[in-house]
Amino acid sequence: MTDRPDDPTQLDWSPLTRGDLDELSGLLTAIEHLDEPDERHSTAELYEIFDEVGSDHGRETLVGRSGPSMVAYAWNHPQRYDVSPRRVYCTGGVHPGWRRHGVGHALLRWQLAASRAWCEATRQPGHGPLQALCVVDEKVSDQRRLYESVGLQAQRWLADMTRRLDGPPPRPLAVPGVRLVPLAPEWFEPTLLAHNAAFADRQGVQPIDADSWREQLTRSACRPHWSWLAVTEDGAEVVGYALSSAYEQDWPAQGFSQGWTDRLGVRPPWRGRGVASALLYRSMQSFHAAGLDAAGLGVDADDEKGAVRLYQHLGYRPVSMFVTYVHDEAG
Repeated sequence: MTDRPDDPTQLDWSPLTRGDLDELSGLLTAIEHLDEPDERHSTAELYEIFDEVGSDHGRETLVGRSGPSMVAYAWNHPQRYDVSPRRVYCTGGVHPGWRRHGVGHALLRWQLAASRAWCEATRQPGHGPLQALCVVDEKVSDQRRLYESVGLQAQRWLADMTRRLDGPPPRPLAVPGVRLVPLAPEWFEPTLLAHNAAFADRQGVQPIDADSWREQLTRSACRPHWSWLAVTEDGAEVVGYALSSAYEQDWPAQGFSQGWTDRLGVRPPWRGRGVASALLYRSMQSFHAAGLDAAGLGVDADDEKGAVRLYQHLGYRPVSMFVTYVHDEAG
């Protein structure tokens, strides 16, 4: 087990257990009440992440208590299918009443050390360098200052975009040689092949393994009946996909309900034919039929000539921004 953080307040530290998750949910609620991020947690999601295949909570998690009360946590999420770089997403937080005492700095330093320990323990020939990442709502300035104070660099901006569904959305245009079908379990593997092919040429994106893909498509937030695939007429190949979810925990704070497109991709030979637009319009129809107020998705804010322009053409508008902070280490 990785050493405990060098915590000046001397909290009682232990790994996160499944029995702690409801209490962790309460801590996250307190943190979100103060910070007001646009994206919120759900208790169901915490259980799903905890139960992911390959998790090692003794090495990847810590919770800090003052007496019986949980006041801080750290949770590392190694991307086990990554080869180069080897990425670890670091999440954590401190109760508002315990900030300004060095706890956040101590936790983040522990997370970076735990990321290195995981990388060293699992390294194989051909593995690249380690990259620790922290994603934060752009307006949560305290968290951003924390990351910058320990040397993390802001490297990527992701925009959340929303399209209001004030009336029935347009019908998707027909794409020659393609038909749209809803997501179903028999399509999970062909859709994974399409995803890995669609992003093989995208810098920094690495293939997803079958176990992680199935976990993502069976989460409680996933909505298969809102998710659509573009398949060849003979059904031999998935050429594009729009996979959608309902993050209902976000709706009260944002003031409207929304169907969220988690993943959108098109195989390279099929790009430029209207497949992505057809999939998004079909998803919007599903959202509208479900009585939702809006459609939403996330996009790399630097891709102004590609995805951003497409989404704006379809009526999406940016509503919030998230920053990815990165700590690179030599391989």
